[in-house]
Amino acid sequence: MTAKINIFDRVLKVLARNYPQQFVQLALPDSRLEVIGTLENIELSIPEERVDFVHRVLDGEQEKILHLEFQTKHEGDVPERMFTYSALLTCQFKRPVLSAAIYLKYRKGPLPNAYEVTVGGQVVNRYTYPAVPLWKYADEIAAGRWPELAPLLVMLRHEPPDEGVLAQERVLILQEEDQQKRADLLACAVTMAARYFDKEFLWHFFREEVEIMREATFIEEWLEEKLEEGLRQGLEQGLEQGLERGLQQGLQQGLEQGLHRGALRQLLRVLEHRFGRVSPEVEAKLRMLDAVRLETLLDVALDVASLEEFLGALF
Repeated sequence: MTAKINIFDRVLKVLARNYPQQFVQLALPDSRLEVIGTLENIELSIPEERVDFVHRVLDGEQEKILHLEFQTKHEGDVPERMFTYSALLTCQFKRPVLSAAIYLKYRKGPLPNAYEVTVGGQVVNRYTYPAVPLWKYADEIAAGRWPELAPLLVMLRHEPPDEGVLAQERVLILQEEDQQKRADLLACAVTMAARYFDKEFLWHFFREEVEIMREATFIEEWLEEKLEEGLRQGLEQGLEQGLERGLQQGLQQGLEQGLHRGALRQLLRVLEHRFGRVSPEVEAKLRMLDAVRLETLLDVALDVASLEEFLGALF
């Protein structure tokens, strides 16, 4: 059975992975924190929870943990969850934890940013954290201050997005010099815009960027396959029509393949870091597994004491 894909969550994690320093500046603008690493797929136990994104940062000479939690809109249990996550991350990593919640959907009133325990109306315990209303930065993003966040512009405007917003996004994204990151940004832009625009219109609008999007980390495999399929159809039905149709049909399939590729890459990286190079036979066995199974094995790889013990769980 294919795992359901959370498109919104996937896009934000791509952005947070590629541009952690920008989110540090948004969440803690007065700090001089330097991102020195990213911790993938962090799960907290008692109770078991998976947090959105965790980075290692340097505050002067002291290493700390930066936890970013992304929210489309505010939910009532967010303050309690932020408190719980901070406490569990502190316990797990034995380092000071900096947590921030980042919101995209407009809210008229202030965003709650504290978890409080009261007795008789008196606050006994209080935990606070930065709550970042990202929509307030929409003008700065559009003006080029935060070009890395351009794919989110369609969600940040008060009014319904139009073709002009997509044009702004495209101009900002194409300024990215890193080829891989530029491809990811374009793929994120198309994915987010699909919440508001017809997919046929989107693929037509971004048709000149299709070649760039081949390199996107979470659609790189399906795009080439569907491009070739679309081109074959185009010989009979017209190049443009066939290309767009092939791309549209491949969107869901490609995202699923990208999830599998990412999970496999992470698992192999952990195994090689802990136990040395994995044999071709073991790698071939892992390639046969689905993304859900690979993510489960990632937890096993972090816990076992040897490669032999991991192979025991695999076979």
